[in-house]
Amino acid sequence: MKTILTFICLVLALTFSSASGALVEESHLDSIDVYLVPLNDFPEQLSSDIATTLSKGLGIRVKSSLRLGELGLSPIAGINQYAAEDILAISQNVIKSLPETSAKTYFVILTTKDINNRSGNFRYQFSFHDTSLNTSVISLARMIEVSDDKTVNEALTLSRFIKMLLRAIGEMHFGWKRSIDPTDIMYSPIMGLPDLDKLQFNHKPEPGKKSSDQQSNAKESAL
Repeated sequence: MKTILTFICLVLALTFSSASGALVEESHLDSIDVYLVPLNDFPEQLSSDIATTLSKGLGIRVKSSLRLGELGLSPIAGINQYAAEDILAISQNVIKSLPETSAKTYFVILTTKDINNRSGNFRYQFSFHDTSLNTSVISLARMIEVSDDKTVNEALTLSRFIKMLLRAIGEMHFGWKRSIDPTDIMYSPIMGLPDLDKLQFNHKPEPGKKSSDQQSNAKESAL
């Protein structure tokens, strides 16, 4: 696990140093740029290791909190999935009180719960973003490789998860626009694991421009 994180850190540093460099100067040095917040089902140490990898690779302040307490979530009626909107709403009072934050701090909630939007009209969602809360939730549930009821290929699973994190940070923190290049980290739409696995750790943002197509509730869905 450490080996793949080290490799990803190197790739990020080589690929995104120029893309993120101009934005680092605007970063609030006394506050966290991106806060990873694991729910009580997500490995705390993994969240911390990923935060370190992204911080070194992107040149911004990324920090992990300790696990959140029980949120009292209930599955969406009729399906064994959880509403991403509920996760974001219930967690706000806690995450916004975390230390070293500012009005510009972007929060990413990490979970192994299978998520969907409240209407349940997608098969599942890898992630869900709310710009009004400056918060996202990313689910590991559908990224895990299983064979004979055992988890396999952890490196691939971790790579998928970090790709989704990088996409979220790209859009919500750096303002990167989505792309139609199927290998670009910001490619959209991602309809399942085949699309996710094609993504590479590269993106060519428009210099000095913020994304104009961010939605108040942008979603990464698989139909």
